[in-house]
Amino acid sequence: MKFVYIADIHLSRYSQDKIEDESNLPERLHSIRRALIEVAEYCIANDIDHIIIGGDTLHGKSVIYAIAQELMLDYFNDYQNIQFIVIDGNHDLSGKGKRVVSALRPLKNVPNVDWIRFDTTLFWESEDILFVPYSYDLAQVIKKNKAKILISHFGLSEGMLNSGMSIISDVSIKDLTGRYECVLLGHYHRPQEIIRPDISIYYVGSLIQLDWGEKGDEKRFLVVDSKTMEIQSIPITQYKQHIEIELLSSNVDEALQAAREAKKAGHHVNVIMKEAVDLTSVKGEFRVVDKTETDITDRGITSSMSQEDKCRKYLDIKQIPEDKREAYLQLAKEIIDEVESV
Repeated sequence: MKFVYIADIHLSRYSQDKIEDESNLPERLHSIRRALIEVAEYCIANDIDHIIIGGDTLHGKSVIYAIAQELMLDYFNDYQNIQFIVIDGNHDLSGKGKRVVSALRPLKNVPNVDWIRFDTTLFWESEDILFVPYSYDLAQVIKKNKAKILISHFGLSEGMLNSGMSIISDVSIKDLTGRYECVLLGHYHRPQEIIRPDISIYYVGSLIQLDWGEKGDEKRFLVVDSKTMEIQSIPITQYKQHIEIELLSSNVDEALQAAREAKKAGHHVNVIMKEAVDLTSVKGEFRVVDKTETDITDRGITSSMSQEDKCRKYLDIKQIPEDKREAYLQLAKEIIDEVESV
């Protein structure tokens, strides 16, 4: 059987976003909706009748926003010929330990949705698939079960955050090897795969680039054949991307043209100025981030200086505007005092 796998949708209010005229929705919610429709339409065009959502359908944890919930329910209702399986992720839950409630409770009454809540698991015997939602005892459940395919929501020790860092988790590859052939995960937003001879692990990633921390991510959904174990990665295109374009003295025209094309396509654009270039003619057209390199070998900071004088000199080196320096100094002092008191 073939099914589509997505995760980390993070429906929320996004009240700081501008409102899109086309849908009257906040910008990110508008992009999420378009991406969800793209996924569903792919299923219809390719005769796939199951979509599995691997956690974090909602974002607010303890807060349920009506606009997000309405979009979620409308989506399932609009595609009644598709059967959805939805597991709880950590962002779908409020509370700790056993005293948890799920914001996905309304899915209990949606005919074409199988909701797998935090205190249950589901073994899909016909396909040898185990569904394990996020819960306080998730690691123990995973380590004592076996299946051909595991679908769950957690951080793996060998997984990677968008920052490029890894975090030691309660579950590592050695805990999964020998128990599962394929593991499909939600939780980490960076699309990634860990392929070993005896196990394949996939983080499908978040549905869209939710902020600048996800810039450069190629968002996707997975098409999984549970019989052949073939997995296809299909790019998602219907959302506003966060694009950074590097500007050097040698590529001014090309970089600005690329920035204009990306902006015209509706994407968020930052121009990263790596070398000093006169951009007076494009002032206000793009957000320009100055990352030009300056010679600061003669720092003028000595060990005999007070902490305050060192901070003032550093702000001078970094060319921080005068009207902002006192606020920076106060913040630095608070941080230094807190560290020294530990």
